[in-house]
Amino acid sequence: MKKSITLLLALGFLISGSTLMSFTGGEDDGGRIKVYIVNKCSSDVKYKVASPGSTTHYTADDGTKNPKTFMEGTKIYNSDGKMVHEVKSGSEGDEVVVCD
Repeated sequence: MKKSITLLLALGFLISGSTLMSFTGGEDDGGRIKVYIVNKCSSDVKYKVASPGSTTHYTADDGTKNPKTFMEGTKIYNSDGKMVHEVKSGSEGDEVVVCD
């Protein structure tokens, strides 16, 4: 009897776990949106990213195009401090030039 109950509990956990994964999308990245940070300058540049609740400075190496993921509503500022992009749901795959 104990083995049957243990087996049923284990099966229940497996089913509920797979159901939860189907509701959350499985390997979801938390609603983050991938954009490409592009530096067309011949030197490394600093750019600013302002997410809801925080601000971070990054460096883009000269002549690079690198993928980054951000939350919707994040604002990206170029090397001159001008806002060049606000991340929206439709921004997936966009190229954001931080220095040209």
